[in-house]
Amino acid sequence: MSKSKPFNIQCPSCRMQQDVELYDAVNISTNPELKKLLMENHLNRVGCIGCEASFRVDMPLLYTDPQNNVMIHWIPETAELTKDQIIEDFDKSLEQLNELLPPDVVAPRVRLVLSRVELVELIFMIEANMNQRVVEYVKYSIYTRNAEKTDPEKFRLLLNVQDSTDEELCFVLQNVETQELGKGLRYGRSAYQSMCELYEEAPEEFVEMFPGPCISARNLLLEDLADA
Repeated sequence: MSKSKPFNIQCPSCRMQQDVELYDAVNISTNPELKKLLMENHLNRVGCIGCEASFRVDMPLLYTDPQNNVMIHWIPETAELTKDQIIEDFDKSLEQLNELLPPDVVAPRVRLVLSRVELVELIFMIEANMNQRVVEYVKYSIYTRNAEKTDPEKFRLLLNVQDSTDEELCFVLQNVETQELGKGLRYGRSAYQSMCELYEEAPEEFVEMFPGPCISARNLLLEDLADA
């Protein structure tokens, strides 16, 4: 089920504090209207009662899609909680959850994302029945083949499912600092389909590269750069 609770927040513009109701869990089976708000960037959006500024409150959110048997946790990075800490803590929690599940219960697919755009991207991928690990492998190839233009420290590479065609997948670069969307990149869908066939034959290679639950080519490349 979807859940909301009261929070005391501070307006980023005028610093006025106010009490608001924010969602930390969304179940699209019971509350499909909340999915619409999320996709349109209106979920957990607040209007300041002081200066009337409109802003979104980014906070941990659990997105549940029972029909596709998937749970996506969005845990934003903060100054107090880094990407590595989020992933490490989440892995431990997931291990504990799996140990508690009865053997006859089919565990849902659990995913972890660190930004709202990655959450929306993943929702589109799931609903388009696309293989996330193969998509991230495609991203990895694009990053490594266009290193000067797609620096993972500066850019997030996102799949634009809506603008993709039967012939090509459409990717777009997002500036991590400014959040602005920039140059678009195209990738042949036939090449993606060929990799999906390889995945069916040998999924362990893709799983080893992107073990999850945070399946991200960019994070993998950033780890490589940190280790270099």
